[in-house]
Amino acid sequence: MPAENKYKALELETPGVYELEGLEVGVTSNCNFKCDYCCAYRRDDGSKIGAEEVIRLIEDVPTLKRVRLSGGEVTLRFEDCVKIVDYCAKRGLATQLNTNGSLLSEERVRRLKEAGLSNIHLSFNFTDAKSFGAYYGMDPRVYDKVIENIKLCVKYGLETVLETLLFGPTQDNMPAISAKVHELGVRIHEIQNSIVMDHAERPGWNAVASREALVRSVRDLIANRRPDTELYLTCMDRFMDQLGFQEEPGVYFSNCVDGKKQLHLHGNGDILICELCRPEVIGNVYEGTDLKTIYANRPKALADFLERLPCPAYDALFPAGA
Repeated sequence: MPAENKYKALELETPGVYELEGLEVGVTSNCNFKCDYCCAYRRDDGSKIGAEEVIRLIEDVPTLKRVRLSGGEVTLRFEDCVKIVDYCAKRGLATQLNTNGSLLSEERVRRLKEAGLSNIHLSFNFTDAKSFGAYYGMDPRVYDKVIENIKLCVKYGLETVLETLLFGPTQDNMPAISAKVHELGVRIHEIQNSIVMDHAERPGWNAVASREALVRSVRDLIANRRPDTELYLTCMDRFMDQLGFQEEPGVYFSNCVDGKKQLHLHGNGDILICELCRPEVIGNVYEGTDLKTIYANRPKALADFLERLPCPAYDALFPAGA
């Protein structure tokens, strides 16, 4: 891994010793979008966690290397985000902000940059306002606002990551999406493989790309990658060899660290193995679970996970008995 490569630093190392190096914090469960594929744990349950509480919980975790702020829509609690980023930057911890981008502004982007945000991560699945509006059930003008804010992130020198979900609605449009990402000035494009999840509230998320569509899309993306663009392919590391994929300069199949190096903290104090594919509660920080010692005193659910290391992305493409 190049020394200057900061994005996905945890994921670009093969997980060895299991300890808490990354914490994703659900700053708020509320969101101004109602995405068909959203499966956020207890979405819109009103839970939130303030900056002071987040700082209190993480300041005594010596193994921590990265704090990822998410939601819901994290910028609904913008002032808390700035305080957490500022604290982490001063402590030398990497920070990531996961946002839909609709509530940003030039002032907010500038403040995040000044606070020391390591990178900002935005979903990007459509290349035009009409498709965006139709899929999300939003006013198409919101798409234009998101595009404007992506450009502001680039303008202010924030390390900007656009993530595209590889699933039914996008699988045949990946080259165009990739071209649009580059046109916006973004040089880090992450592709999140879709997976079947029983807890998804709506069927849209489970519009999983077939094995054939995934292979075709990934090969097209790699073949058409611009030399100045880094491509990160997520939830594919378990089976990349079986599908004939391989890393090369600028193309990374990042390792899954959820449950191994990273856990998710919900606003109500619940600690999850992974909000995305395994929202299993393994403890609660207000009920005696200590983040500092959680891997030393592994709760049974976490111990079982680490023994079996299940992968829903693998299971979706290679179902048992098929």
